[in-house]
Amino acid sequence: MESRQGIQSVEVAGPLLRALANAPGPIALSLLAKAAGMPAAKAHRYLVSLIRVGLVQQDGASGHYDLGTLALELGLVSLGRLDAIRLADQALAELRDATGETVALATWGNMGPTYVRLLPSRRALTINLQIGNVLPLTYTATGLCFAAYLPDSETAEILQAELTHNRQQQSDAPQDAAELLPLLAQTRAHGLARMIGRLDPSHARDQFTNRIAERLLAGFNAFAAPVFNHLGQMQFALTLVGAAVHVSEQWDGPIANATRAQAEQLSRRLGYRPEVG
Repeated sequence: MESRQGIQSVEVAGPLLRALANAPGPIALSLLAKAAGMPAAKAHRYLVSLIRVGLVQQDGASGHYDLGTLALELGLVSLGRLDAIRLADQALAELRDATGETVALATWGNMGPTYVRLLPSRRALTINLQIGNVLPLTYTATGLCFAAYLPDSETAEILQAELTHNRQQQSDAPQDAAELLPLLAQTRAHGLARMIGRLDPSHARDQFTNRIAERLLAGFNAFAAPVFNHLGQMQFALTLVGAAVHVSEQWDGPIANATRAQAEQLSRRLGYRPEVG
């Protein structure tokens, strides 16, 4: 296919705008030009034009450059037009197609983490996950992900009730904060939560535990990675569940890496910039 003809000067200016977006704040010409991969004299000429149209501004005292008012306006309009669920659906489809496993999207609801999207595996197996399922915080990959990345003020009440229930039922799950904290630290260290399906289904006898099957089937593993919005807040958990024969429990295995990478890519699509702040 013949490539479309474009305006070269606009394409050359692109790296300058990208470098400004990635910078932690106003930046000197020499550093900006280096980040954009062009000589300072060339960068200066483009910056003059970008200032004229409002995409860049220059501080009169320091001479440093930053994004201008038009760039801010465009960013706000773009954020307002984002359809987070549509973008998440694309990410789910890409992850399912790349791995062949069951994938799900959860958001934080009144009762806790709740599945809002689900794409089943094309393999000849059945996993009892459904849209609307509420996920325990202490013994599912999805729940651990929210417990690790949401503010304590949002999770404290539900988490305390669940720990108390686990303790009363002598569940095969954390029963107090001391048992839960290492799992949360592990989740943050690896950038995703993991649950290895070694729980004997006969241990799950009560309705509370049976709200979700993610950990109830021995031989199934799950990973869940956080998805952040443009404010740096966790918006979704992207979860993958599959039989252990296909889903390695290794933190750096292909399934774990694919889940983490897809969540990171979706976060970027939603405006998250981890390098800022």
